[in-house]
Amino acid sequence: MSAAHSHSLPHAPERLALPASLRAASGLMVIAGVLGLGWAFLQGDAALAWSTYLIGAFFALGLGVFGLAWIAMLHLTGGAWSVTMRRVPEAMTAWIVPGGVLAMFVTLGAHTLYHWSDATTVAGDELLSHKAPFLNLTMFVVLGVISVVLWAAFTAIIVGASRRQDREGGIAATRSSRAMSALFMVFFAITFSIVSFYFLMSLDAHWFSTMFAVLVFTDVMQTGTAFVALMVALLVSAGMLEGFVTEHHLHSLGKMLFAWTGFWAYIYFCQFMLIWYANIPEETAYFLKRAENGWLPYLLVLPLLKFVVPFMAMLPRDAKRLPGRLIPVALLVLFAQFWELFLMVAPAVGHGETMAHGHLPIVELAGTLGFLGLFTLVFGWALARHDAVPLKDPALAECLAYHS
Repeated sequence: MSAAHSHSLPHAPERLALPASLRAASGLMVIAGVLGLGWAFLQGDAALAWSTYLIGAFFALGLGVFGLAWIAMLHLTGGAWSVTMRRVPEAMTAWIVPGGVLAMFVTLGAHTLYHWSDATTVAGDELLSHKAPFLNLTMFVVLGVISVVLWAAFTAIIVGASRRQDREGGIAATRSSRAMSALFMVFFAITFSIVSFYFLMSLDAHWFSTMFAVLVFTDVMQTGTAFVALMVALLVSAGMLEGFVTEHHLHSLGKMLFAWTGFWAYIYFCQFMLIWYANIPEETAYFLKRAENGWLPYLLVLPLLKFVVPFMAMLPRDAKRLPGRLIPVALLVLFAQFWELFLMVAPAVGHGETMAHGHLPIVELAGTLGFLGLFTLVFGWALARHDAVPLKDPALAECLAYHS
């Protein structure tokens, strides 16, 4: 008999609950977001208000859909090492429906955010007229809703199979989840590309990049992995997963975060390098806009936050294995994702004399904290509704015997 199957089970932990301090902090973040957004709207600054809303809504939506994508990828790769921490990404998927609904409210500010949403502007612009069959509000709403509905349907099937396995045991749920995960990844590639095109890339309606969806996908993977690492490390620090999540599991999770950090740098550099080298006006416009009007310092800080600092911080082995080392890096990556979304959205708002200028993102950060706080509260509610560990998963013994 293999060591994996002879491994004795630790005492089953009680249902997980976020620390009271984290719940209180999440509530304060929600209040900060409401105050920030409310102030922007009351000031009559529609561009600031709606760009803040878009940044926060997309940030949180990315975390929700990441939960399902992560589960699907680990099912497909047979990642048994992650079984005991699966409740964290499962709880993240609880945001997909409310987060999708909140994200679609962005269409209420479409005339402020999206140049192509004005019929008069489109009629006088040859390029926008050419894109109009795809780039219009009706298609935005229809394809956006379809994407969210598909994500919710796959969540019900894949996460539902995990719940069924908790009750009945057996390997049937694992097999069905693996098959549905393969199908989901196909639809995810299509729908997430569409969502990233509409919500973010179309802010610069005259610009396009065939790598943009890959870049946004990498953002979501890096940030989602950071959120999982943060929550698992906090739960381990609180002694809630003792015996089920060890330094070996944290090590693999830390290596995933380290790998996505390097992959982000590769994708971002490839997009920038190809645009710089080709020097085609309709492509360089994106980076030129973010190098003018005071935006250049903010742009130069991005690779430091997203790659250099987290990459160097996670080089040591202990940085991937110790919760105290993993938590600050995860928090930095979450902040870096906000910074990148800020640079994607804020410089694209306004045209001509009303073009946005570089500024400290105080209101934008408050709005994103509000969405992140609300996401964390929903996540915590979903986490506490089910057993802490999938004790009837056939791969549990292999997971407990895992060493890295």
